[in-house]
Amino acid sequence: MTTAEEPSLPPPPDAPPPFTTERRDASVTEQWDVPSRTYRRYDNGVLVVERPFTDAENASADRALAETARRATQAELLERARRNLTANQAYLDAVTAGTATPDDAITHVAALTRQAQGFIRLTVGADLLDQLDETADDGG
Repeated sequence: MTTAEEPSLPPPPDAPPPFTTERRDASVTEQWDVPSRTYRRYDNGVLVVERPFTDAENASADRALAETARRATQAELLERARRNLTANQAYLDAVTAGTATPDDAITHVAALTRQAQGFIRLTVGADLLDQLDETADDGG
C-alpha cells in the first residue's frame, strides 16, 4: 500500500475530466477525480489510497479544465463567425443592389468591429479564449 507522501503520476494532459488511468496488468487502477479533486488507487478492485490532489495534480487539472473551456469558446467563436459571414454577405448584397442606406453602413461598421474582436481572440487564442464576450455576436 502506498502512502500519501509517495508521488503518483499526474493525470494525462489530454484526458478529459474526470478520468481514470489503468495500468497494463489491470491489477492497479489510479483515478484522478477532478470535480472532488481526489486521487484514488485501487489494487485488485480494493481502494488502498484516497487523498486530496497534490499541488501538481491540482495544477494539471486546472490546465485541463481551462483548455476544455477554451475549446468550447473557440467552437462558439467559429459558429459566430459562420453566422456573421452570412450576415456580412447579406449586407454586401444590399450594397450591390443599391438598397443599403447610410444608417445600414454605420450599423455594419459597428458590427464589424465587434466581429473583429472575436476573430482576433480566435486567432490569437490562449488566455483570450478564457471568456466569451456575449455582446460580440452581431451579424451587422
